[in-house]
Formats: sequence, structure tokens, C-alpha cells
Amino acid sequence: MCIPIGGVSMLAFVLPICFTLPPLEDILAAPYGQALPFIIDTVTGSKPLSLALLIMVLMVTLFCSISITTTASRCTWALSRDGMLPFSQIWSRTLFNQPIYALALVTVIEVCLGCVNLGSTSAFTAFVSVGVIALACAYLIPIAISLAFGRTEVAKAKWHLGAIGTVANAVSVFWILFQLVLFSMPSALPVTVETMNYASVVFVGFLVLCGVWYFAWGKKRPKAKAELTMY
Repeated sequence: MCIPIGGVSMLAFVLPICFTLPPLEDILAAPYGQALPFIIDTVTGSKPLSLALLIMVLMVTLFCSISITTTASRCTWALSRDGMLPFSQIWSRTLFNQPIYALALVTVIEVCLGCVNLGSTSAFTAFVSVGVIALACAYLIPIAISLAFGRTEVAKAKWHLGAIGTVANAVSVFWILFQLVLFSMPSALPVTVETMNYASVVFVGFLVLCGVWYFAWGKKRPKAKAELTMY
């Protein structure tokens, strides 16, 4: 139910904003690069009402951040358990049967990324956009592999869409590719150092670092045995 509820509430939030947007030039020049507070304040014309609406947004963001941090800490712990990260022996430790050390690592990294916004809005936006690009690629890779092999594994499932599933997968691939281009585009023309979107640079940089780490160290590691750990 979370997806339908989220979709309906998203439309109820986004559509009024789209119909009442101030001029694009003013949004791009929003203080501290924060467009949403500027839009809400401009549309409502009331500081108390703007604050109340922003508190609601911040509460939703808080709960989302908790779930994201929890997921990231579990992934970090799982990778460390298999010896795939630097200092894995530390991050794979548990306290009270919980991956506290991995959670601490993820939290520190999140705080450091948040501090980037204090120095450079462009750099912070690049890191935020990379999250969206990486998520899109995480969907793209398995869908593309499934299509490349004729969806043979999907066909073995008890329930699948058949030819409709192939069409849906193909549309998904093209849509994600369009998203990757869209999220890598600069926010304004002409492109300057300030308006340049560095998300693609950061994303490729992460891929290069992961590739170097794999060939320099990870490839030499023995494959870990499959193990299911329940929390």
C-alpha cells in the first residue's frame, strides 16, 4: 500500500506547486540554492504557514532518512562481512546483534556529505544527483540483463506478464536511459562552473574507484559462501 499512498500524496503535493511556480529565474536564484522553501514562501506569502509546511516536509524527510540509513548500514555490514570493503574487520562487527559499526560509518559519511553544502552548493547537488543516477542504474542493470537473455529466468516464475512484460521492460530501459541523460544535464545555459552538473563526473569517479579496488584487491579474494542473516 505504500506505493499507491505515496503516489497519491506526491500528486497532492507536487501539482499545487507546479501550478503556482514563481518565475524560473527567481527559483534558480533562490537563497542558498534551496528552491522548495523559496517556492513555498513566495506562494503562501506567510512566514508561519511556510514554516508549518516545511516542517511537514522535514518530518517526511526524517523518516525517509532513517530508512535509507538503516538500509545503507545493512548493505555496508553485508559487504564488510564478505571482506569487500577497506577495514572490513571493523565494519562487520556487531553490538547487541546490530551492525552498529557499519551504522556509525554510514552516519559519518552522511554528515560529511551534508557539510559539503556549506562550502559548495554545486558539489552537494552533484552528490545528491548521483544517488538518483545510481538508483536508476540499479534498476537498469537487471532489467537489461533479463532482456538480453530473452527473459528466460522470468519465464520460469509462477507468475509473469509474458509479452507484456517484455514491452514493459523495454520501455523501462529507454525511460531510465532518458533519466540518466536528464539528471546529468546542467541547470541553466550557458554552462558555467557554478551551473555545471557534476553528477556524471562524480558517478564515473565512483565507478573508477570501485573498478580499481576490485582489480587491485577484490578480485584476489576468495568468493564468500552464501549466508542468510536475519535481524
